[in-house]
Amino acid sequence: MIIKQNKSLKIVLIILLIILIAVQALKSREIIKENKILQFEISKQQQENSLLENKYANKRLDSNLSSNKQVFDIKAKTAEILSELQIFDLELIDFSSSKAELNLNLSGDFISILNFIYYLENQSEAFKIDEFKIKENSDQLFFFVKLKNELI
Repeated sequence: MIIKQNKSLKIVLIILLIILIAVQALKSREIIKENKILQFEISKQQQENSLLENKYANKRLDSNLSSNKQVFDIKAKTAEILSELQIFDLELIDFSSSKAELNLNLSGDFISILNFIYYLENQSEAFKIDEFKIKENSDQLFFFVKLKNELI
């Protein structure tokens, strides 16, 4: 009887061991499947990172090329602003310019100055108003404006 119980116990232990091995094999299969999915996601993310890195490098290269062209554009924009003074009925007293800013001393009436400021705020892409002053002298207004180059 002890031998039968011993045999039965061994058979039950063997069956439990087979069940345990089967469960562990299924879990291992799921872990391997998840590992493959994660590896795929990692490679996909690495490809996206490479594409974004190339896109950033190209954008940076384009901005460097455009900054080389900006010197000409700044000169053209300065010339455009100076030519617009006649349209706004403003008289240029003095101006100075550099790569980073444009200073204008003008005279004219209030409406002309107001329209010119509106033009600068809405139409000028290269320059932004940094500072301006208006002084009155009998029948004329003197207007000083400092424009900063926002592209530098």
